[in-house]
Amino acid sequence: MAHMRPREKTITLQSNALVTLLLLLLSFILGIGGPESGAGLPGPGDYDKAPASGDNLRWDPNSLRGKIIVIDPGHGGANPGTRGVGPQPEKDNVLTVGWDLKSMLEYAGAKVIMTRDGDYSPGGPQADQLEARVRIANSTGAHAFVSIHNDWNKNSALTGTTTYFFSPDGHRLGSSLQRGVTGELRTKDLGVRWANYYVLKNTAMPAALVELGFLSNKQEARLLSTRSYQTKAATGIYHGLVEYFSNI
Repeated sequence: MAHMRPREKTITLQSNALVTLLLLLLSFILGIGGPESGAGLPGPGDYDKAPASGDNLRWDPNSLRGKIIVIDPGHGGANPGTRGVGPQPEKDNVLTVGWDLKSMLEYAGAKVIMTRDGDYSPGGPQADQLEARVRIANSTGAHAFVSIHNDWNKNSALTGTTTYFFSPDGHRLGSSLQRGVTGELRTKDLGVRWANYYVLKNTAMPAALVELGFLSNKQEARLLSTRSYQTKAATGIYHGLVEYFSNI
């Protein structure tokens, strides 16, 4: 979520893109599945496969080649985002998703810029996080901006995925991301919604913000903190980006 209380700093171990790809490939070979589905994690070769869809949409992973994509893992540093009822805060969950997504996109030939690649505040501890994220994105000449978050609601029974946009181009991007994530995670589709979020209205490129699921729901919070589920979330965003760039 975009506005939450700060908490104590936590430490997250990071990997580089090559290590992440090797881990994904090893998981695929060994058939290590998600906590519920029993399905293996995707290997690099699976990135070229279109997800099952009834929509008459083009699917061309080569459409990502040469594209500049900004990945924006929410929060970071002293700002944990939503703490929720799961074992990890939002900032840790979404950073792992961001690293996996970076590897997938780079495998497809895209150039990836992350607004943060560790547990720190973009722009430094004294900077406004939202302004720093926008400044990073607008300095890159990027073709798309994807902000990754976990959600929270006072109704702990609520589950599902929501994607937010501000501009018409953002709506097209958001719709593709929503289809990709809900299709991969099999989460409840809570829709693609307009929002006046700072990072959406001030970025110069098509932008969307994905709330993967709810840390206020016990089951979904556990899943969002699970390594295999985080990789599936990244795969869903990847699928959405392939769909988007294949159809513009």
